Amino acid sequence: MLTVLTGATGFLGSHLLAQLLRRPGQVTALVRQGGDAGWQRLERALRATGEGVPDDLRARVRLERADVAEPFLGLAPERHRELAGQADAVWHSAAVIDLVAPDSSLARVNVDGTRHVLDLVAAAPGRRPRVVLVSTAYVAGGRLDGTVREDELDDRHGFLTPYEASKHAAEQVARAWAREHRHPVTVLRPGVLVSDRALPAGASRHPLAETGARLSVLARHDPSRLVPGATPGHPLAVRIPGRADAVLNLLPVEYAARAAARLALREPAAPVETFHLTHPYDTPVRACLDVMRDVCPWLDVRIDPQAAPGPLDPAVQRLAGLMGGIHAYTFVRRRYDRSALLAALAGAVPDPVPLNTRYLRAAFEAATPSPLPATATA
Repeated sequence: MLTVLTGATGFLGSHLLAQLLRRPGQVTALVRQGGDAGWQRLERALRATGEGVPDDLRARVRLERADVAEPFLGLAPERHRELAGQADAVWHSAAVIDLVAPDSSLARVNVDGTRHVLDLVAAAPGRRPRVVLVSTAYVAGGRLDGTVREDELDDRHGFLTPYEASKHAAEQVARAWAREHRHPVTVLRPGVLVSDRALPAGASRHPLAETGARLSVLARHDPSRLVPGATPGHPLAVRIPGRADAVLNLLPVEYAARAAARLALREPAAPVETFHLTHPYDTPVRACLDVMRDVCPWLDVRIDPQAAPGPLDPAVQRLAGLMGGIHAYTFVRRRYDRSALLAALAGAVPDPVPLNTRYLRAAFEAATPSPLPATATA
């Protein structure tokens, strides 16, 4: 069996690859960088998962230099046809996950990239490769309350970030393609993927690790150097609008990868199956803010239910940009239906436990410090 996998060196993709390598079969990993540098990056990503690098990695995995944003995935047409004819399964994990990336970048990679991956499947002569697409539970967008069904794809509430809009559009592409080609597609909608595992230098980071790495650098500077009007040597109080009971759906990536691998063993039961790979217990936003204060003690960010929604002060906006997009979700209290997921897993993958302060602290402190972006400085 040959599985074609995009995003193999990414945070989720490397965990998916580790799960695929637990089973018999070959993997063609479509990567941006080939050769020795590509292998080094892939091996570094696998070590970061804690699964290690299999002795037979290079015998079972083929690196294929490709670009999902390009027609034919950037492959020569003859190689594209050859790969299509060989694939038994196609897993699409590659994506731009920056919540505020430029619309053009999000459209090229997340939307056009999905279309190009599906074009590969459509090019398979007389074959029906299994198709697994990674989306996000946050396609629910601006819906703030209630329970989101797994089969729901609704844009009536708008979107809180450009990233959400791009993933919503990608799911629309997948649904239209499945209808046109009468070919089943499995869509996985994870929550915000995290891990409490320490990440080696150069490994892909999850949002909390990236935020923590930037905050640890911020902690070394006096707030007066970064925010006009701040008092030297004193904590800086930042109040952002929101609900005191706002939540994030943070999910250990290890659970997501195991569940995804299990789901892919099943025969699809519908033209488009959608599963919420979400945590049964949401994490309060305020719990994340508490840990962030531990990482950068002078930055005291709190939710203020009395604050009027609207644009933040420019200086506060710069600091909010270091929060990994958390400030975009301070009004969200929705939940995610997991009925189809639980029925499909049938107990084979136990639910994760609630994320406590120890876990959150380890997740925020998982990566080495990152340089502050230019927009974070005064």
